[in-house]
Amino acid sequence: MARISLGGFTDPARRPRFIVWTAVALLMIVAVMIPVLGITSTRWFCSEGCHKVQDDTITAYQHSSHSEVSCMACHMPVNANPVVFLLHKAEALGELYMTVTNKFELPLNGESEVALTMKSVQCTQCHDEAKRKVTPAAGLKIDHAKHAEKGVNCTICHNRIAHREDFEPTLIDPKTKQKNHKHEDFMSMTACFRCHSQDAAAAGAEAKPTGACDACHTEGFELKPPSHLKPGFFPKGHGKLGAEEESRTLEAGAYSWLNGTDASGTAAAATQGEKKANETLGESLPKVETINECSTCHQKKFCIDCHGGIAMPHPVGWAEKHGKLGKQFPKSCEKCHGKGTAACDSCHHGTQSGWNYNPKIAWRLQHPRAVNQSGAAKCLDRCHNPTFCSNCHVNGGVAPK
Repeated sequence: MARISLGGFTDPARRPRFIVWTAVALLMIVAVMIPVLGITSTRWFCSEGCHKVQDDTITAYQHSSHSEVSCMACHMPVNANPVVFLLHKAEALGELYMTVTNKFELPLNGESEVALTMKSVQCTQCHDEAKRKVTPAAGLKIDHAKHAEKGVNCTICHNRIAHREDFEPTLIDPKTKQKNHKHEDFMSMTACFRCHSQDAAAAGAEAKPTGACDACHTEGFELKPPSHLKPGFFPKGHGKLGAEEESRTLEAGAYSWLNGTDASGTAAAATQGEKKANETLGESLPKVETINECSTCHQKKFCIDCHGGIAMPHPVGWAEKHGKLGKQFPKSCEKCHGKGTAACDSCHHGTQSGWNYNPKIAWRLQHPRAVNQSGAAKCLDRCHNPTFCSNCHVNGGVAPK
């Protein structure tokens, strides 16, 4: 087996040629590596070559205010030495592998892990905090210095600043065949409430930053969200929206905002987003999609207080006890379901019995046709005993309640 010999260096007669050819080889390697490293660091290569799986991400980048900033400026450590630079390049080869084998998953960086772990120095290398005046959107007032003191890095809030998703994604996940979807935007109000809270005791011994309106909004700002301004929101619409929001957050893995349980019905933990060992602040925060939008303005007792002590939205097991509570708190039920027995009849003498209940006609006049159409089995199985009908039809008396 051939061995690499240093005889050319130790032999005085051959040493000059050995040094010259070694230098030539090194110069050739450098001559090739410098252009290669330069080309692979361009935006063209990132978008068209190595990171072709990021078509939607690149489009979002081109739509942003950072579209003229090099990808490397944000995604390479600041003042990285040559060794770190080369290691980063080697690590990025994984993107090329995923592109060639078509084994990538969408959306890339699905939980915005990069934003949650990126250090503020990536931003402040261009944005001088001392010289650049902070200009938040109209109606907002944000104390950036206070956030920085608490270790809140820039991208924990500004996660989509360099990748603006103001379009519908086009890529298809090669595994699930599902269309790519947008990332959560941490500049939404629900994202603020990963840290902030309307409940001063929500964090246990150390209270979370207040969620009071005037802490972040200027005087005269429209505090009601768009959903509250739509026709039909109150009184009927708000209950449906509240139930949908509770269902959405439970599906995302959140704890119930209203009754303190998770999706399986088990008791909620005392805190969410508790920092674990070696976790950054961003990684320890709850996911944005688990934050209930209603909770950003209202404490959980708000709905219960308004509905006269009735749990809202109705918790698990409500069907078994709602009749007793309905008799106990009739005024509370009337706020949503209207006065009288129309609401009860529309379910018990309607959908539950297979009948299209007409609230304009008394049930006494409808029930013969309902029984004739659907039979009496559903009535007797669920509510009435077998002798119930005979009280009226045989004895001529008044049917018991």
